[in-house]
Amino acid sequence: MHGLIQEDNGEEHVRLSTELEHAAALEPRQVRIQIMAAGVCGSDLSCVHGKYYMPTPLVPGHEAAGVVIEVGSAVTYCTLGDHVVLSTFGNCGHCPVCEGGSPGNCGFGGLRYTHVEGEQQLWGFANLGAFAQETIVHENQAVPIPNEVPLSSAALIGCGVMTGAGAVFNRARVGVGDTCAVIGAGGVGLNVIQAASLSGASQIVVVDRVASKERMALEFGATDFVLVDSESFDSVAAVQELSGGGVDHAFEVVGSTELLANCLPMTKAGGNICAVGVPDLTATVTYPFQALHQNKNLLGIRAGGGKPRRDFRLIADLYLKGRFKLDELVSQTAGLDGLQGAFDSLKAGAEARTVLLPNG
Repeated sequence: MHGLIQEDNGEEHVRLSTELEHAAALEPRQVRIQIMAAGVCGSDLSCVHGKYYMPTPLVPGHEAAGVVIEVGSAVTYCTLGDHVVLSTFGNCGHCPVCEGGSPGNCGFGGLRYTHVEGEQQLWGFANLGAFAQETIVHENQAVPIPNEVPLSSAALIGCGVMTGAGAVFNRARVGVGDTCAVIGAGGVGLNVIQAASLSGASQIVVVDRVASKERMALEFGATDFVLVDSESFDSVAAVQELSGGGVDHAFEVVGSTELLANCLPMTKAGGNICAVGVPDLTATVTYPFQALHQNKNLLGIRAGGGKPRRDFRLIADLYLKGRFKLDELVSQTAGLDGLQGAFDSLKAGAEARTVLLPNG
C-alpha cells in the first residue's frame, strides 16, 4: 500500500512509500480501516519537527476517517462497511477510568508498530499511522458515524473539531450569556468559536495575527476580531476593553506559553484559562500567584476532554441538522504527495485544513 514515512525529525525526512504493509495480523478486537481522508493538523507538523518526542521511523497522521473493511472475531463496536472516524484515544473501554467517563485518561497499551516497509517496523502516530491507504486499530478507536457525512469533512472530527469543540463543551462548559476570548483562529480555534456560539456565548473575541482569518472567524460565530499587527500590540488590553474588564473563558489555541500566560489577565475573577494548544512538551508557564488567587481556574485540556463514542456522533448529528460547520473547515484536498504543501499552508496561517485523500 501507499503511505508516508517519517524517518527522522524535520520535514525533509518525510517520504512517500509504495511498499507499506500492516505490521501484524488482525487481533480479535481490532478492525482494518481503508483510510479515505486524513486531515493535516498542527500536531502533525509538531510531530514531524520532533516537538512530541516520537520514535522514528514513523507513519504520521492521526486525524482521519474511513471505511471498515475487516473486523476481528471479538469486535462489537462496529461492523463491516461502517463509516468511521478514528480516535487518538487508545482506551480499553472497561477499566474504572473508562467506565467513569474519561477514556482520554486511560493508560491502555502503549505506542505500537502499525506498519512495516520490508523488514523495517514503523511506529504509528497516536497508534493510527493515518497517512496511509489502510491501518489497523483497536475497535475503540473506530467510531461509527452516519454515512451521510462526507468522509473528507468527518475526518476532522477526530482531532481538530473535537479538540476545539470539546474544550468548550466538556472542559470550560461555556454557558448561555458567557463571554469568551479565543487566541488563534486556525482549524482548532474555529471549532472553539463555533462551539462557544452554539453554547450561547454572548461575546466571542478572537485574537489572531493574520487579517484574512477575520472573515471565517465571524462566519463561525465570533462577535469581535482583534488583529495583532505588531510585536508591541497589547492584546490583553484589547480584550479587556472589548469585554468590559475580562472574559469568563480565555482559550489559548496556538500552543504558545507566552500567549497562555496572557490568558490569565484576560479573564475575570472566577474565570477559566483554557490550555487548548500544545507547545513543546517540555515547556513551562509561570503565573503570578495573586492573579490565580482570584478563584480563576487553569484547565489542562487534552483533545477536548472528549468521549469519542458519544461526542463524535453528537457532532456528526449536529452537522446533519445544519447546526455545526464541517465542510467549511476543509480548505483543499490533495493526495499523499501533498503533505509538504499542507505544511507550508499551516506555517503561513493561510487556511483551516488540508485533507489528504490516500485512496484518491
